[in-house]
Amino acid sequence: MELKIQHNLDLIGKLPSKICNRCTLALTVIHWIALAQYNRNDVMKCIHKQEYIEEMAKIFYEQWQNTYHAFGLYNLEDVIRDIKDNHACNYDQLPILAIALDNNNQNLVATAGLEKCDVPAGNPYYNTTPWMACVYTKPEYRGEGVATYMINKILAVAKQLNYTHVWLWTENATSLYEKLGFHIVEKIKHIGMDITIMRIDFDTSAY
Repeated sequence: MELKIQHNLDLIGKLPSKICNRCTLALTVIHWIALAQYNRNDVMKCIHKQEYIEEMAKIFYEQWQNTYHAFGLYNLEDVIRDIKDNHACNYDQLPILAIALDNNNQNLVATAGLEKCDVPAGNPYYNTTPWMACVYTKPEYRGEGVATYMINKILAVAKQLNYTHVWLWTENATSLYEKLGFHIVEKIKHIGMDITIMRIDFDTSAY
């Protein structure tokens, strides 16, 4: 199923996509959760669905604490507030955050997002956009292609928003992203980490 960014909330019921036997992708923002259950009136009631926002914030802060500190987010409460204020209502502009849910119990399975920028001021790539970010799959769901599916769907979002490329940085997932079409731009030091800057170009003439 090809992703179409919908500007009419009445159409969001067309968006759920099956990832694997257990999982459904709830695209493209936090308040589009368990979409099959929704009508137009339900959408706005779920913008601040605490159980997902707080769980995501905890995962993100544990995984990328140094990165959040570099952006001035110094504790879990800061991250929760950032998700609510900057991500929870976007569906056709950045930043965008997608989640995958377990079909059986609606538990959070995985996340992926598209940010305006995923490096702080002072980084040589600060003025580049957009960036793949927040790619995470819970350990018990790994090995089923969930991350690959999430990444490809976020890339589809970027194309729908007319971006010609997407950036990312990674510490140890270079091979995964290369398989999906990203190429290595540079290896640099970033917030005390050795990372690889990567990019995918939708128009191959941009290489």
